Amino acid sequence: MVDRRFILGDPEKEAFRRILRQCETFYGLHILTYCIMSNHFHVLIQVPEPVELSEEDVLHRIEALYSAKFVAGLRQDLDALRQAGQHSLAQARLDSFSRRMGSLSNFMKSLKQRFSSFYNRNHQRSGTLWEERFRSVIVEGDERALLTMALYIDLNPIRAGLVSDPAEYRFCGYAEAVGGGHAAREGLLSLVSWIPRSWRSVQAEYRRLLYSTGEETSIRKGFSREETAAVEAREGHLPAGAALRHRIRYLSEGVILGSRGFIDSWLDQNRWRFGRERAFESPPRRLLDIALLRPPQTAPG
Repeated sequence: MVDRRFILGDPEKEAFRRILRQCETFYGLHILTYCIMSNHFHVLIQVPEPVELSEEDVLHRIEALYSAKFVAGLRQDLDALRQAGQHSLAQARLDSFSRRMGSLSNFMKSLKQRFSSFYNRNHQRSGTLWEERFRSVIVEGDERALLTMALYIDLNPIRAGLVSDPAEYRFCGYAEAVGGGHAAREGLLSLVSWIPRSWRSVQAEYRRLLYSTGEETSIRKGFSREETAAVEAREGHLPAGAALRHRIRYLSEGVILGSRGFIDSWLDQNRWRFGRERAFESPPRRLLDIALLRPPQTAPG
């Protein structure tokens, strides 16, 4: 809960999702799915077995969470320490980052702190934003248990009556995946692992499960029998044009939409407006010959 108030609008939810993905990369965890509501969030996270990381692996993860300026300074510091023969100090500096990785508690702490800083900065407030420590549930790693939890999470906007189709609520893992989000698709591919690893097949199966699980009852909102039957009739596949429509909606949340040449030209003329380089995200060229200029994916160090 956030201050026991419904305070997260679309800009805040988008920022939260961006920070969520940054933390996922830095901490080396795997987000299977998530849902960001107006005063709370759900996230299903797989914590992998610890692996030994090279220095470049650690620096790559740091780049996901810290600014380019911060990372460049860190690299310079490491080089200077080694040139001075202070190899143990250089390693200790790296270890101060790597020892935080792989930890769910550190992940949640960083996620909540970074979003709180963003929210306070943009809403002229200070102090604690989150009312309490996060609540965690350990889920058995078999397909049935994970899938049950994932469906519960992606059905949140349906139960709350916010949308009639989970693909329409772009702040959940399923909608991000339908919109073309690579990380979100990887999460669902991990959940629906009993069929061939094809996004089209996995999307159809997961959609069928969402609708069959989310039917309306006397005590909760959900899908009508007719809606569920319509999805079953299509074997879970989205209607013609729907996938492209969802993808365009997801993409259009960026700053500029157009060809790469158009965006390059605009950036050359307006570079002074931005503190650092902006990142591109592009859909497959077989769908649209467009590129998207999104807000920076890293936070200041």
